[in-house]
Amino acid sequence: MNQTVLEQNPADQAQLPADNQDLAASSSRGSIRAFERSDIPQVCRLFSQTFRLGRSYQAGKLAACLEATYFDSPAYTEGTGSIVHLDRNGALDGFMGVIAMTMVVGERTLRAGILSAYMAADPDNNPGIGVSLVRGVTARDFDLLFTDTANRTSLDIARATRFATLPMQSLEWVKIVRPAGTGAYFLAKRVPRLAAPLVPICRAVDALYRRVARPDVPLGKTLDGVRSRPLSAREFAEAAKPFLEPYDVKPAWADLAWFVEQAELQTKYGPLRICEVVDRVNRRIGLYLLYARPDGVAFALQILALPNREEIVVGKLIAHAAELGAVAVRGGTSADITKGLIRQKGIFYHHVMGTIVWARDPRILSAIRGGNVLLGGLAGETWARIVTEDFS
Repeated sequence: MNQTVLEQNPADQAQLPADNQDLAASSSRGSIRAFERSDIPQVCRLFSQTFRLGRSYQAGKLAACLEATYFDSPAYTEGTGSIVHLDRNGALDGFMGVIAMTMVVGERTLRAGILSAYMAADPDNNPGIGVSLVRGVTARDFDLLFTDTANRTSLDIARATRFATLPMQSLEWVKIVRPAGTGAYFLAKRVPRLAAPLVPICRAVDALYRRVARPDVPLGKTLDGVRSRPLSAREFAEAAKPFLEPYDVKPAWADLAWFVEQAELQTKYGPLRICEVVDRVNRRIGLYLLYARPDGVAFALQILALPNREEIVVGKLIAHAAELGAVAVRGGTSADITKGLIRQKGIFYHHVMGTIVWARDPRILSAIRGGNVLLGGLAGETWARIVTEDFS
């Protein structure tokens, strides 16, 4: 979520109406209600004012994305959807996107929501809109709310609220595959004309580097005989089930295929590769979702691995990205996948966005704080086109 996240206190909750369908989180400045399909044109205009000021975009593409993202999730209900803020005249001036998702804690099924795009008209002069929106969303039918894209302001506020920060899920790992190519990639973002002639030279320099330094050789177990094979979204969903068993808190992946299919529509990082990893005896030991394109920075959206096979799965993903011509690979961290990352050469970590969580039941929050949780990746916001596409 790209804006400040606040948590409602009990006194505020007592002032809210019980009827979540109307969501009358009223204030002197306006009111809140559920996001409806008829609101999409107004939210498109608000989106352009917030994220596309001065830049052109195709309203039809944006409208279709808003509808698919916020209404088509298999877990969506009227009580677990996005909300809008209306001013005193009834005009829509705020939006809090929530992607509905079902989560599981032990045998308990939770109504969860991924906090997504937040928009407000003239937010500097209307700070109360954001406060009212978060009060409204925590008053809805959710057991669990979370985001893996909290900015620094959100992280500061989270310390003083019931939102818990998950440090391990708040880091990003990076592996440089082609050092010269990586330099050219970032130069191209600033001075495209200067970088283009350097690309062939950088490829030659990187080829020499690979022969001398052998950066793709893993520190631990060999990748001999290990293969990655493509899967469909539905095959991935079926294959994921046994990999989720060890987690205390996890998505209910009955609707996983929908999230993978939505992730396939994203274009910012290159085509999505949906893969399984099998060992030399043809046993499936891992799964991954990888965005990659030649001369780009690949993005590992999701990695699942059997216990004690993490280093092999991570190593195969990095090797696959290199085969596809990526100059570097990056992805979110987690306690289990870090076991595989520390067995690779040249991995470094940095903070980009934070993962914060709100739960109505303190026992759920305690289970999440325990660390054996699968959040991020598909159970997050980075796959969503609404936060990555320019809709040009």
